Amino acid sequence: MKSNAIVVAVLGLTVLLPAQERSRRSPARAELKNLDYETRNFEAPSLGGRRASYGVFLPKDYGDEKQKETRWPLAIWLHGMFEDHDRFLQRGGAEVLDGMIGEGKIPPLVFVCADGDRSSFWTNAKTKDSNYEDLVTKDLVAHLDATFRLATDREKRALMGVSMGGYGALKIAFKNPQLFGTVAAHSSAILPDDPERLMKEFPWLKERGGRLLASVFGEPLDEAKYHAENVLGLANALDADQLAGLKIYFDCGDQDRYGFHHTNQQLHELLEGKKLKHAWRLVEGGGHSWGAGFTQEALEHSLGFVAAQMAVGRAKAGLGGLLGGDQGKGEDAAPEAKKHAPQD
Repeated sequence: MKSNAIVVAVLGLTVLLPAQERSRRSPARAELKNLDYETRNFEAPSLGGRRASYGVFLPKDYGDEKQKETRWPLAIWLHGMFEDHDRFLQRGGAEVLDGMIGEGKIPPLVFVCADGDRSSFWTNAKTKDSNYEDLVTKDLVAHLDATFRLATDREKRALMGVSMGGYGALKIAFKNPQLFGTVAAHSSAILPDDPERLMKEFPWLKERGGRLLASVFGEPLDEAKYHAENVLGLANALDADQLAGLKIYFDCGDQDRYGFHHTNQQLHELLEGKKLKHAWRLVEGGGHSWGAGFTQEALEHSLGFVAAQMAVGRAKAGLGGLLGGDQGKGEDAAPEAKKHAPQD
C-alpha cells in the first residue's frame, strides 16, 4: 500500500492542473468562415446510458448535394482538466483550425470535441458507469460513424488532445493503435512510471491535495491500475509491430508550470531509444496548455502533422495497397515540426 502522501499527491493533480483556467472568462464564440459548429449529445453505454455531449465542426459545404458521396477525414479532440467540449471553441483553437482550412494548409474534415467530464483523465474509472476511455474508443467512434459521412480507413482518423486530454490521447492511441492513424498531443499530463517518484518529480504536489482522481486510480492508490494507465509504461512495452504505423506527434513548453516538459522529454527519449518514429517539440519559452497562447500556436504544427499523415494515407490508398504500413526506425520530428517557437 502506498503512503498517504503519495495518494494525496496523485489526487492533488486535479486541483493544480487547471488553476490557470478557473480564473479566466471564456471569450466570445469564434466567427468561422470555413466550418459550422454545433453541440450534440447521444446515449453512452459506457456511462451507464447517460447522455454524452460533444461539439462538432463540419465543413461549410458538408450538406451540399455535390458532396453527398464525400467521406470526410475525422479528428477527435480531448480537452484538459476542468474543461469541456466547448473549450476548443472558446480558447482560440477554432480560429486556428478554420484559418488553416481556409488557407489550404489542411483539408476540410470533421473535427469533434469530446466531453470527458472535468477530471476523468479519459480513463475507465473504478466507480460505476464512468468508463471514459470506452466512451472514446467504443461509444463515440460508433456514434460518429453512424451519424456522419466519415472515411473508414485508419489513416484518415486522428486523436488529439491537451494537458489531461494530451495524456488521454497518447494513452488511448498506444492502447488502441488500430483505431487511429495519427495521435497529436500538447502539454500532456504525463505522470512518472513509478508513483513513488511523484513527490520528487512534481514537488508542487506537496502544497495541495484533492480527491477528484480517487474514482480513477482508487484510494489508496491502486498501483496496478496506475501502471496500466501510465503513458510511459505503455510506451515502454510497445514495439513497431504493435504500433502498426501509428504516427505520433507531441510537444510541451520548456516553461510548463507543472513540469510536464520533463516527463514529455522522458517519453521522447524512451521512444527514441526504442527506435519508434515520432515528432517531438520542446518549445523554448512555452508555457502550459492554452495559457499565453501556447496551444494556439502549437496547433499549427500538430494540425499540419495530422494533415500530412492523412495525405500520405491517401497516396498509399491510391496505389492499391502496394505500399505497406510505415513502421519507422527511430526517425525524429520532421524539419517543420522541430522548429521552436517562443511563447509567454
